Amino acid sequence: RVPSIELFTMGAEVTNRNQDHRNGGAAIGSPPDKKTKKEEPDWRLLVNKVKRLERSDMSLEGWQQFGFATSRAADVEALVATGDQPEGGIPRLNARNLSIEEFWEKYEKPAIPCIIAGVPEKEGWPAWEKWSVDRLLKRFPAVPFKVGKTDDGAPLRLRCDQFEQYMQSQVDDSPLYMFDNQFGSKESREELLREYKVPSYFPDDYMALNGGEQGRPPYRWIAVGPKRSGTVMHQDPLNTSAWNTSLCGRKRWVLISADVPKAVAKGRHVMKKGEDDEAVNVFLDILPRLREKGVEMREFVQHPGETIFLPGGWWHCVINIDDTVAVTQNYAGRHNFPLIWRSARVERPCWSHRWLQAMDNELPSLAAEARRLNDEDGFDMQALLRKNKERHQKRRERRLDRAVKRAARKAGSSFDETLFRQQKMEEQDPIPPGLTRHVARAVQSPTPPHPLPAESPTRLP
Repeated sequence: RVPSIELFTMGAEVTNRNQDHRNGGAAIGSPPDKKTKKEEPDWRLLVNKVKRLERSDMSLEGWQQFGFATSRAADVEALVATGDQPEGGIPRLNARNLSIEEFWEKYEKPAIPCIIAGVPEKEGWPAWEKWSVDRLLKRFPAVPFKVGKTDDGAPLRLRCDQFEQYMQSQVDDSPLYMFDNQFGSKESREELLREYKVPSYFPDDYMALNGGEQGRPPYRWIAVGPKRSGTVMHQDPLNTSAWNTSLCGRKRWVLISADVPKAVAKGRHVMKKGEDDEAVNVFLDILPRLREKGVEMREFVQHPGETIFLPGGWWHCVINIDDTVAVTQNYAGRHNFPLIWRSARVERPCWSHRWLQAMDNELPSLAAEARRLNDEDGFDMQALLRKNKERHQKRRERRLDRAVKRAARKAGSSFDETLFRQQKMEEQDPIPPGLTRHVARAVQSPTPPHPLPAESPTRLP
């Protein structure tokens, strides 16, 4: 795990003493007074530090360089006032008269995106009453939530009270976005998870077979987004499908078919020098140019209480056109398993091997389907596992070589390279933790093929 950078715990030393405090007024270059050294720093200092780490390629002034909150605010408001494009481009349904079976047959099986209104009310979510922006942030003022990550992938966190102050005063083009798969702390996570449930239309959760919460990739998030914040154009990992329910505020989505090439969907070829690819830039500048070039897309507004069903593989970009609160989850189920398995076995071969073993133990019919897909595609999992082991080993050797060079420069002529390498090798496993026994088992004892399942994989109990 990459260590979290929890900036709310740091003192005044969190900022570079050679930099001016651009949003907080006074310069912060002088050492803190002894009497105030342990005082909590101004929230603006922490937010600025997060911004520098979140976008190391950009100055603090760069966060407002396009003027979407000022000189181009009218463009944003025009976008807010725009309806679905094309009108009726995405089916709008209501949970009151949509059965699970109808949803499966008409939308999930054929992988057709849709909007389902009324899920929180029909299924009795306490979150529907409790999760406004104001109430949520005031409820957990001292709890840190993830609002970004560094270039190395380390999570950046701010407390809710600090993030609330930021939301109330920010004029950033694309503001920081609270998007946390941990739901804050252990205590807040337990509370929040009790206040909603997975919609009844999505009963399967096949990835939970592989060791539960600790044995799977991130898959669910709580999202608190200021107006103009959002997510860049992307596809969800491992071709998983997703559902997204807004509890407060509106979002604007754009969907582009999965078979459109990445270079086209991301619009790099129509971007001008100096432009960015944040969601607000996409909607205001890039999408109109893509339309001119004939790229088909669907734009629509998600209102509070509406749940988006997004099939795996679809390109999508989302902007918050109000201050919003939402919850979202990616999943593997009976109707999208083949697409996900074919992605996971290549992108995460070691994890997929453990997943397959878990299927053998808990849902044999699903394991049989995975092996049937491997046979159908002529896919050799064992060969890929061996290659993955070799790749990890080479990466470890490169890291060791770099460590040797650093240590030699520091120690000078007294450096004993042989002893240093031996000590490092004793400190670490030859390959990452949890990988050795699975790879060895896979390489030495290939699992015999299972018979084809008599029926489709059943839902989890």
